[in-house]
Amino acid sequence: MAVLGAVRTAPLAAATNDVAELPSVVVTASPISQAERVSKDGAETVLVSREQLARLNAQDMQTALRQVPGVTISRYSPIGSYGGAQGGSVYIRGMGTARPGGEVRLYTDGAPRESGMWGHPLMDAMPIDFAEAISVQKSPHPARYADTFGAVDVTTRRRREPGHEAEVSLVGGRDRTFLSAGSAGLKDGPVDAYGGLSYKHSDGSRDHGRAILKSAFGRFGVDLSAHEHLGVVYQRTDSRVEDPGVVGQPPPRTDRFDLATDLYTARFDTSRDFLEGFSLVAFEHGTIDWYQDGLCRPPAPRPPMDGNAHTEWLNFSFRSFYDWNVGADLWLRGGLDLLHEDGETETRNRVNGQVPFAADGDLTTVAPYVGARYDFRLTDDWTLTPSVGTRYYFHSQYEGEGAPDAALTLDWRGKAKAFATASRGVHYPGVYTRALSMDYARDTLDAEVMDYLSSGVAVSVDESLDVLATVFHTDVQNRIDRTARGYVNAGGMRATGVELSAHWWPMDDLALFAGLTYTNPETAPVSRLPRGTATAGGTWTICPYLKWTLDGQFIDRMYAYSVRDSREASDLVELKEGLLVNTRLAVPLESLTSALRGEAFVALENLADRDYEYYPGYPMDGIMWYVGCRLTF
Repeated sequence: MAVLGAVRTAPLAAATNDVAELPSVVVTASPISQAERVSKDGAETVLVSREQLARLNAQDMQTALRQVPGVTISRYSPIGSYGGAQGGSVYIRGMGTARPGGEVRLYTDGAPRESGMWGHPLMDAMPIDFAEAISVQKSPHPARYADTFGAVDVTTRRRREPGHEAEVSLVGGRDRTFLSAGSAGLKDGPVDAYGGLSYKHSDGSRDHGRAILKSAFGRFGVDLSAHEHLGVVYQRTDSRVEDPGVVGQPPPRTDRFDLATDLYTARFDTSRDFLEGFSLVAFEHGTIDWYQDGLCRPPAPRPPMDGNAHTEWLNFSFRSFYDWNVGADLWLRGGLDLLHEDGETETRNRVNGQVPFAADGDLTTVAPYVGARYDFRLTDDWTLTPSVGTRYYFHSQYEGEGAPDAALTLDWRGKAKAFATASRGVHYPGVYTRALSMDYARDTLDAEVMDYLSSGVAVSVDESLDVLATVFHTDVQNRIDRTARGYVNAGGMRATGVELSAHWWPMDDLALFAGLTYTNPETAPVSRLPRGTATAGGTWTICPYLKWTLDGQFIDRMYAYSVRDSREASDLVELKEGLLVNTRLAVPLESLTSALRGEAFVALENLADRDYEYYPGYPMDGIMWYVGCRLTF
């Protein structure tokens, strides 16, 4: 629970977009899914800490977030996400399913991450080996994140106290799975530095299912004062993932997805009594080589020929957001997001060298934000906080859009909070979406828009129990779908739902959690939106020599597209409900010898050996086992 106490007091309501700092708290048990938080400006956020990632035996973003209420995932291998789309994705209350799937944006330290050509995030470009924490924002909140309906933000490791630290992990598992990572950090005076490497390999449970993932991370930072910090981060990823194909059919000959990315960020943070916020600049260069059987389709009667789609992109982003206390309890808020995406792709016939398809382009979005909030101190115990703001989008190719947001929270002693929010999310089509659409469709494309309403209560019953209940309604207009004319604003989605979560610490060595999400889509069926999901589990320190973690997730029946990249409604296939149970037993090494710190563990996924799949025709493994150790210095 080393992170439990930290997050129970962490200021997630801060105006900055990043995850709050985690102070050092010595307690004994941690839940797997951290307690949800609702900020003063109505942002619904969940934080998953580094220790919780270990408890989950998480290998990637999908496994890291599988226990967050309202989040569903797709994957079909122990590691690796072929193509980044349905081969491996994260969905928030059904968002992230429309092609190209960019309605849920991923971030590293606040820097947006996506293929500047394809316009959607890629899971293998988001390693969690160097994550200090992962935050999930479940709804559009224009003040915090622009051009998206929801956000997943990875805060990378940073040494905050004087001294040094290091960590090494080695894990082996079924299907010749090998996972390794190492990192080290130090802080000396105002200067801090961190670095790390990881290597992962798995053959998968089926032929032609191999995956190799490599990543590197480096940070250099300096405290400019007691309140300001400047940090520079470099992150490299390099992955090669094969597609085993639909079960029952011959395995593909060449289907493989090679991805390489380089991310450079510089971020300035300030936290003072009267001013708090951040500014960052980020560059990302990426390449994809996508080898596919029959990719090139010449006129009949000649059969399809194998091809390679080569893609490159360069993204530039600037983000800034500040809260300024102008006196008493009034805060003015302002920010600016700028995103420029430049990409190109070409498909080459590997038999005759011809190029049947090529596209390139660039898009620029400029989105300023202004707002305000005020804390009315009704009594010594009660505080009423209204907030209001708006972001406006200026786009190089599309009509501008406004994205207002408003919230009202009523807080009692920091122990109980009632809230109501209204916000609008905006998401613009990417370079490829525009390039592939025919002239008529291209000229009529508009941004996708999501109107969101929610209300609820968050209560800390006492020091041992947190409860959150939320009712929400989403209304998506101009949803982009793929048709015979290319991509058009042909879709829409409306849904109403409720989420309940509870975190209970009955004893110092026992932490329990449970979550339930029920959603009623008014425009059914909706891909990746099950009517109901339930999660539960806990961590128990049985004795000084043994820690036991157990978690389970039930997913009701839902729909998914049956053919990769297909977007015709007739291609939706129903996936049956599934119950997935996982467990982990860990032995703290310091309980056995004073010479080592860390833990040795064994972990089992799908403990009940159930048949289930996230993607039609791609069954997951039966029981998946891991044995490993983590050493800290």
